[in-house]
Amino acid sequence: MTDKPVVRTTTGAIVTLTIEIGGLGSWGPDCQISQVYRQALREAENRLAKAFKGDRSMRIMGVPNVRSITTDTAVK
Repeated sequence: MTDKPVVRTTTGAIVTLTIEIGGLGSWGPDCQISQVYRQALREAENRLAKAFKGDRSMRIMGVPNVRSITTDTAVK
């Protein structure tokens, strides 16, 4: 009977999360929706960077999903 070799290893891990960040701002009725999406995404990225203190080992994976929420402010 032969002894099996012992292999020493180190193991790392990567975790992919989906998070939702609300309260990213408010835009008036004259604001273009493209501006809302652009600014909301930038604010979300800034909040993540601040929360993780600029940890460069984290990045946004995939296509960010930005939803706009529009509320009627006047009935005509």
